[in-house]
Amino acid sequence: MMIKQTKSVAELTALEIREHLLSGQETVEEFTVKLGQFVDAADEKIKAFAHRDDRVVALQTENLQRDRLAGHLPGPLYGVPVAIKDIIDTMDFPTEFGSPIHQGRYSVGDASVVSRLRAAGAVVFGKTVTTEFATTQAGPTVNPHNPAHTPGGSSSGSAAAVAAGMVPVALGTQTNGSVIRPASFCGVYAFKPSRGLLPRTGVLDQSPSLDEIGVFARNLEDIAKVTEIMSGDDGHDAASARQAPRRLFDVAMSEPPLRPKFCFVKTPWWAEVDDEAQEAYEAFVDLMGDCVEFAELPDIVRNVAPWLATVNEVELAFCLQKEWHHHRDKLSQPLQERIGRAMTVSATDYVAAKDRMFHVMNAFDEYFASYDGILCPAALGTAPSGLTSTGNPIMQTTWSFAGLPSLNLPLMTLSNGLPLGVQSVGAYQNDARLLRSSRWLVAEFVKRNAA
Repeated sequence: MMIKQTKSVAELTALEIREHLLSGQETVEEFTVKLGQFVDAADEKIKAFAHRDDRVVALQTENLQRDRLAGHLPGPLYGVPVAIKDIIDTMDFPTEFGSPIHQGRYSVGDASVVSRLRAAGAVVFGKTVTTEFATTQAGPTVNPHNPAHTPGGSSSGSAAAVAAGMVPVALGTQTNGSVIRPASFCGVYAFKPSRGLLPRTGVLDQSPSLDEIGVFARNLEDIAKVTEIMSGDDGHDAASARQAPRRLFDVAMSEPPLRPKFCFVKTPWWAEVDDEAQEAYEAFVDLMGDCVEFAELPDIVRNVAPWLATVNEVELAFCLQKEWHHHRDKLSQPLQERIGRAMTVSATDYVAAKDRMFHVMNAFDEYFASYDGILCPAALGTAPSGLTSTGNPIMQTTWSFAGLPSLNLPLMTLSNGLPLGVQSVGAYQNDARLLRSSRWLVAEFVKRNAA
């Protein structure tokens, strides 16, 4: 496949970049140098990257080109630049967790998912800005659509980097709403897979019961390919034990055997959704009415937010105990307050809250017997103005707690010019079906919206 010369480096998808480089139009080095120049200029405004080093990128491209000249077959992500959230270890870039406590920290090796991306031929292009320890204290990143607005968090830099055309793919993490929400605010596709699908070895432990790795990209095809490459047991993360690598790409690219059917749930927090966003979501359901119908969520959902908060805060306090005891003055005031509050939670309350995770996951079995996916708002509205808050994650809370796979589909733009996503949720461990059905839904929406 020859890529049209009219496409800039900021427009190519991951799979297009691979084909472009294999075609011989440019070498990997030539492409990454050109992309680096674009990124450095754009990032003066966006501030998506915490660390960028052209020398590190050049070493990676030299290795790829040497292997190609030696006759090695190019990997499925040959030459594709990826950005990595700054809580995911990389051996050649520092990983500082968005905190001055760990300034200059280098890991002894790559996280498992990073190793798998490199083995597939990807080029780690830099580390993206995260909130402090992937919590709520915002970093300097702005929304590419309007720098006066937040990009969301905690995967702020990853969402913004893809939205601004700096990289076609970026990794983030989600404990509550840190992948899907910034994807909605920045107008990009994003995927938070089923719990355990991607091994988290080499990723900051913030809340081990809830933490998951997610992927940002310009389309669902790239998301399926990248997630597939990273999937499966690595022998270290207990949450991924006995998880086989998943065949996601071929399934996602195939036609559904039957016409997909979805339900749209307004959720118990519908009254908090902005008026214009409510109208946009209702118009979406009206447009897609023969394949989307309204449904109600089970009553157990109303209790999920305090359960997740209990699990998250107790585990956060445990994981940051060294920072708490030795560098407390370098923690932000909100984070100090969260850890202090967690110290008062009883063991009984924590264990009881954690026990509810599987009950909530199982509460949706009957929905997926009738529907290919559950649709709901990806956020309470478009990105809030200001950079002190990264927005409310409540629309992801249920799905994160249950460990279900979820996608952001960037289908709408409101009158303020900012994007708004539709969230698509699938059955546990049925990620391929969710990707395939959601890809069909996007194509059908585009067709109907253009009519």
